[in-house]
Amino acid sequence: MNEIERHTLLEIGEDPDSPDVYVDTADGLAPIRASLGEAIQEIVMLTGSVSREYHLPLIQKRSFYRLQWVGGGMGWITDTWVVGVDRRLAQTSFAALNDYDPRWLLSTGVPTSYLQVGLNIIGVHPRPSTTGDILSIKAVVIPAEYTHDKDRVQLKKNFRLAAVQYAVAEYWAGRGDARSAASAFQNYRDLLGIRKKDQRYPEHAPRADQNKEPWPGAESPAPARQ
Repeated sequence: MNEIERHTLLEIGEDPDSPDVYVDTADGLAPIRASLGEAIQEIVMLTGSVSREYHLPLIQKRSFYRLQWVGGGMGWITDTWVVGVDRRLAQTSFAALNDYDPRWLLSTGVPTSYLQVGLNIIGVHPRPSTTGDILSIKAVVIPAEYTHDKDRVQLKKNFRLAAVQYAVAEYWAGRGDARSAASAFQNYRDLLGIRKKDQRYPEHAPRADQNKEPWPGAESPAPARQ
């Protein structure tokens, strides 16, 4: 039993050293760990607080690459650079590239833009004309499912109390105590800094933030022709 699990048991009235219901076994703590796992993944998706860097070798005339993340999966890309030429890539999409040039898959050169496809594939445009360059990818990574007290808790310490309150809210909701569940969930929102949405100020609604600087010519659907 780790610190975040002990804190959750204390919040629901269990003695972590001598629990009545949630004993310190894989089966006994499974519901608590499931709730904490959901909380960790949701917090990372809301805050983008877990990020990693991936170095991808570019291959001549290959547009798409499958990324293999250890201990999680890609949420969204925050930045990409072609290391050899120190070039930052612009983000694009299939629709933008098709509007720009229906034959874009035939273009070759040093990549100027990238697109994310699903949770583990990245594409570059144009296709690399040579092999040897490295693409540096920075991305928010959603941690793998948390199932054991020995698993690494991939969450910043200042968000761990929020994860506890999420699990406590699920505990009370499962017992039909709506008042206690709502109170714990409000604590979760407060600890994350998520304010109740105010229709007068819709811009304050939480949303994913890729933390990207404005790209010159961002109004264009695709990078300029080479």
